[in-house]
Amino acid sequence: MKRHQRSALHRRARTLMLAFVILCFALTPYAAIAGKEGVYVSGDVYFTLEKVRFSAGSDDSILRFAVGLHNGSANAVDYNYFGVRVTDAAGYSYSAQLSGQQSARVQPGKTQEFAYEARVPKGLQASDLRVALFSWNYGSTVSMTDLGSLSVAAALAEAAQAVPQALVPLAKVDAAMGSGDTVSFRVGNEYYVYENNDWNLYADLLIENTGDAGLTLPAGLKLRLEDGAGQTVSVTTVDGGDKSLLPGKPQRMTIRAALPDAESGGNWSLQFYYLNGTAPIVLDSLAVGRTAKALEIGEARTLTDSQGLETVSVKVESAVVSQSDDGQWVTVKANVANNGAKVVAVPKLTAKLQSSNGGVSVTAEDPAVHTAYLSQNGSESFSFSALMPKGVEVADMQVALFETRSSGTAANSTGTGSNGSSNNGTTSNGSSSNGTNGGTSNSANTGSGTNNTSSNSNSNANSNTTSKTAPVLLANLGKADIYTQGSGTPYKIGSKLALALDKKVDVAVSELKLYDNENNGFSTAVAKLKLTNADTTVLATPDLTLELVDAAGHVYSGTKQVNVPAQMSTNSSYLVSYSFLMSSADPSGPLLLRVYNAKDKGKVPLDTIKTAFQQDDLKSDVWNVYPYQVKLGNQTLFHSVLSTTFSYTLRMDLDLKRNEQIIADANLSKLQFDLLDSTGQVMSTQSIGFLGGTKLVNGMNELTFSNLKLNQFNSTNYVVVYESIETPNGVVKRKLTEFH
Repeated sequence: MKRHQRSALHRRARTLMLAFVILCFALTPYAAIAGKEGVYVSGDVYFTLEKVRFSAGSDDSILRFAVGLHNGSANAVDYNYFGVRVTDAAGYSYSAQLSGQQSARVQPGKTQEFAYEARVPKGLQASDLRVALFSWNYGSTVSMTDLGSLSVAAALAEAAQAVPQALVPLAKVDAAMGSGDTVSFRVGNEYYVYENNDWNLYADLLIENTGDAGLTLPAGLKLRLEDGAGQTVSVTTVDGGDKSLLPGKPQRMTIRAALPDAESGGNWSLQFYYLNGTAPIVLDSLAVGRTAKALEIGEARTLTDSQGLETVSVKVESAVVSQSDDGQWVTVKANVANNGAKVVAVPKLTAKLQSSNGGVSVTAEDPAVHTAYLSQNGSESFSFSALMPKGVEVADMQVALFETRSSGTAANSTGTGSNGSSNNGTTSNGSSSNGTNGGTSNSANTGSGTNNTSSNSNSNANSNTTSKTAPVLLANLGKADIYTQGSGTPYKIGSKLALALDKKVDVAVSELKLYDNENNGFSTAVAKLKLTNADTTVLATPDLTLELVDAAGHVYSGTKQVNVPAQMSTNSSYLVSYSFLMSSADPSGPLLLRVYNAKDKGKVPLDTIKTAFQQDDLKSDVWNVYPYQVKLGNQTLFHSVLSTTFSYTLRMDLDLKRNEQIIADANLSKLQFDLLDSTGQVMSTQSIGFLGGTKLVNGMNELTFSNLKLNQFNSTNYVVVYESIETPNGVVKRKLTEFH
């Protein structure tokens, strides 16, 4: 009997306390604190609406939010006395379920959030919804008293300033998961890449374990894309879906989805769901495709590792498009820089060229071998080249850079890394707002339930590693340098050619002259190219081929000299010659010189220039033999007579200058001196080079023509001076002057 009396007294005390709370609320106006809506219980205790997410689906919509209980009083406040529901403009109410368990008691001076999830009919907008708060009356009967409501639209507007995220409690997906096992997903970098005749959306997701114990994403967690019309697309995990997730440690996961329509690229939502039988239960969603933006030439993007730590920055430094009737040869130079304080690995980059209008995707090649690591403030250059179809506008060209990621293979996990997590407290609320925990979908699985491999993956059975490629940068090439190869551009000998090469490799035609080939009687044109490595690292020697076109349209292929170095040292120049065997040659006619990448099967010239053969003044005392200039001073030809033979000795005072410091084959160019009689017959020949043990010197030089017959002596004998060059088609020479 006494026990019943005490229970009655307790009920009266609770009723009086609740009445006091409601009275305080009635005396306290509904107000906004610091510009934010609040529902007040007393002057020091109030509720706010936090972390609002509204996800519209094909069947219904999900409203996720947190109610913040702010306790500024001197006593603890028990949240068990309160509850929430969602209402629409028509007055209908929808239950809200707590998505997790935690302590209901909020200590003095503390703020605690209680996360909820509510499903509302499809078609309702956020502006139609409010979150209503009420208190429980535990008198003779249980009843509810409305305290006020908060605008979902207003809270959404405030939440829009924060980075959107999806919170995914994993217990709904896998019963083995603990109630506190929750992960959050945020969208990082996004890229639209045209592959396999489809637009593919790549997205980097940043996953964070918000629980207290390590875990891996369960196999039952799936993802898909859905547009506003209810069309769904499966999603494939490219990288990172099988990694262990430690509490508070972000992890990157890259996903890919082939889109059926490029026009709807900006209207997709990434849904996290699980299957209840065959029915998909959407747990949360994120807007995707909205932030995908191509950079411009010169704009850099910072790359991160799988934990989100910055590694290097990468940018498209330059691009050159060489256009012709056969297509467009595109060369893109990318630069990777280490701006950090420690040595980092150089990413393994590949590239594809595409049109922003779709329909074209071409793999670009970089034949160079790159260093494995970058020191602080170091950089590495990549040069990618490919042939694009003629009809693609340069303004529509884009380059996608991919990173190849290698990792050890791991078995798929179907549960958490640790199932021993515990909750800090429980909420024993008897209201209808209590319910099951919120669920999420596992982005490590596709919408059709496939595993986390994709067409971008390659496995190495011997090393037990898997290589996966994912885009790290997309850049527009609309500001690329454009060169049209039609009739060629005027060219000044010695100036830099506008080739679609690495910009730190300079190429110039330093000399173009016509020679005689005595072996076959044909004229031979020789072009001397100056190749300069202006970089701070060793570079491969460009593999170029040349064509010479005369005024009649005859095309002559160039033959490169035999000995060409494979690499060029830093800040060094190299001389490489090309010879053209010409059946007919007009020494003064116009010429076109075409320069090609030797690996270009499509034979689209890198550059075409208008030029002509350089002419020599045979009466001048200055001989130009690139890279040398020889100025003749005094010269004397005298003879010496023996008993049966005689000889000529030629003495020359030469001012020999090397105009450019360039590395050249010692046997490439020589001066040839022919002794001729009055009929033009060669009596004797002497050759001397510019390099080697026996060579021309600055000052007095002496040559001897010996063992001449006495009957060959004549005052009309004379000497002709040539430059001679060894070519794969034989020795050729051109006349410089003659001595009488």
